[in-house]
Amino acid sequence: MDKLVIVAAMTGAETTKAHNPALPASPEEIIRSAVECRKAGASMVHLHVR
Repeated sequence: MDKLVIVAAMTGAETTKAHNPALPASPEEIIRSAVECRKAGASMVHLHVR
């Protein structure tokens, strides 16, 4: 079986809620989004500090 790594990039470098209202921005939103990504199969997350 081939191995697969799924990386979730949830916050974007310069994306704001004006671009996407569902964008996680607060620490609580980012944590919640990371947990959801893990449950969906992501192996890791890639974040840009806010």
